[in-house]
Amino acid sequence: MKSRNKGQVLVLVALALIALLGLAALGIDVGYMYSVRHELQRCADAGALAGASNFIEPGNEWSSNPSDPVMVEAEARARDYASRDYVLTSRLITASNDIAVTFPSQDRIRVTTQKTVPLFFARVFGRDNQVISATAVAEASVADTGVTCLKPWGIPLPWIDNGLGVPYDNNFKYDEGETVLPLTSLPDGYPIILKIGEPFNNPNNINNVSSLQQEAGHFFALSVCGDTGGNDYRDRIANQCLDNCAVDNGAALDLKTGNMVGPTKQGVDDLIALDPAAVYNTTTHQVTGSVMGDNNWMDSPRLVKVPLYDPNEVLHQGNTQMHVIGFGGFWLQGYNTSQGTVIGYYVKDSVVAASSTGPAPGPVLKTLRLVE
Repeated sequence: MKSRNKGQVLVLVALALIALLGLAALGIDVGYMYSVRHELQRCADAGALAGASNFIEPGNEWSSNPSDPVMVEAEARARDYASRDYVLTSRLITASNDIAVTFPSQDRIRVTTQKTVPLFFARVFGRDNQVISATAVAEASVADTGVTCLKPWGIPLPWIDNGLGVPYDNNFKYDEGETVLPLTSLPDGYPIILKIGEPFNNPNNINNVSSLQQEAGHFFALSVCGDTGGNDYRDRIANQCLDNCAVDNGAALDLKTGNMVGPTKQGVDDLIALDPAAVYNTTTHQVTGSVMGDNNWMDSPRLVKVPLYDPNEVLHQGNTQMHVIGFGGFWLQGYNTSQGTVIGYYVKDSVVAASSTGPAPGPVLKTLRLVE
């Protein structure tokens, strides 16, 4: 009797071992498939971000027509970057066969990567291979929150001057009731004063570009993220991105008193020294000679981000703050030597129209992000 029991136990142990080995074998295949999917996801993420980056470059607008040159370039860029990484350590996915690209909505691109991979122990159950896929969606979205790397300047949105019928006037005086415009209404390369150096009634002030002092004591200098004193102000100008300080649309920023001419000049000099040979062409609205390369000049430290406010806000004397209504991108040209008035060229394609969730009519910067 006991010997028969021993035989039964051996059979049960043998069956259990087979089952355990089978589960372990399947676990190896499942782990392998998860690993492949992770690598495919990385490829899809890279492709989606690369494709969406085409929508924030100068002159490139999203189109519902996939044959539009901008969309064709976005797809080509997505396929290129999605196929650069290795999957299974040595086998590349191919841009033509293993990647699908679609454009689901405005400023969005969807990239799906897939690969048929061989299985190992699952072949016992009749499955030799498995198709594995991963999908990513990226967009060139408006940046309403958490905008970093801002310069400590704040400028008003443009407006239609009732007397001249054009955006701004050379006295830079906004009168109540005049029409405030989205920044995108200005042409690409429009010269803007980003930081005033002298009061509007100073005879040395330049008047060949539109933007002079709007109210007494208001020179467009800001305290950002708790900065105090001239050194903090200068350092935030001089560094391409000083810290992780982030500003949201609608935030209140303190106005600095005084014109801060010395720290402004020092900071601008240091910033320009990071890309000294770059030249902005006011006809083509492109930059040549950048250390980033002519095709990547929008990564230059001289393309600066500046918060914007509604000019109605400073009609009231005694205001010590401005409230952010959007963000704009400008090529930092330099400053007037005698007075330190900082001049920039508006980079039209670094902003979009007013956000549906933010205060109208402020434009906001575009930023890349994964949404799926």
